[in-house]
Amino acid sequence: MVAAGLVALALIAQAEAGAAEPSAPPAASAPTAPAESAPTPPPPSESPPPPEPAVPATVQAPAPPRRYGDKGSIELGLGLTYSSEAGFAAAASARYYVVDGVAPGVEATFVAGGSAASRYGVLLGSLRLVPLRFSSIAFAVTARGGRVFVGDHADGWGLGGAGSVMFLFSPTVGFELGYEFLRLLPASFCADLDGCVIHGPIIAVRFGF
Repeated sequence: MVAAGLVALALIAQAEAGAAEPSAPPAASAPTAPAESAPTPPPPSESPPPPEPAVPATVQAPAPPRRYGDKGSIELGLGLTYSSEAGFAAAASARYYVVDGVAPGVEATFVAGGSAASRYGVLLGSLRLVPLRFSSIAFAVTARGGRVFVGDHADGWGLGGAGSVMFLFSPTVGFELGYEFLRLLPASFCADLDGCVIHGPIIAVRFGF
């Protein structure tokens, strides 16, 4: 009986000793990997602006070919002739086309005189009209009027005109053939002259720019 009591005491002491020992710390849990964040969706792409409407190319019509007597043309003329009756004659002219085929201008002629004509000169204002114009030929009519100077005689006036054909080498260079007349005024001015009308052929070179 005594032995049984000793065994009981030993078991109680052993139980108390086990209770006094510190309990082992809990096993450390393995570190967990950080959760991967879900990829951020890309921002919605902006739609490109609508294309601008195509501007149709402007097609310029080719300029019409230049012709004799076009607006803005300046024409210069020079004529030289000689005959046994009239002697040496020189003529010069200048005109400006204010509109197509219409040109005011100025003309001057000097005749040295011969066996049947006295020396004289004319200084005339003119207006040229070109009703027909082609690439190689043109037809012109010219009205004239101005002062007539006669050697050893009183001066007077003249009024007349001319018709001519232009044979064109280019729109600004041509050879002119025609006929002209000039009525002398007043009648008293030409009463003692060979006549009151001056007339003759036109032979001249015309050039301009």
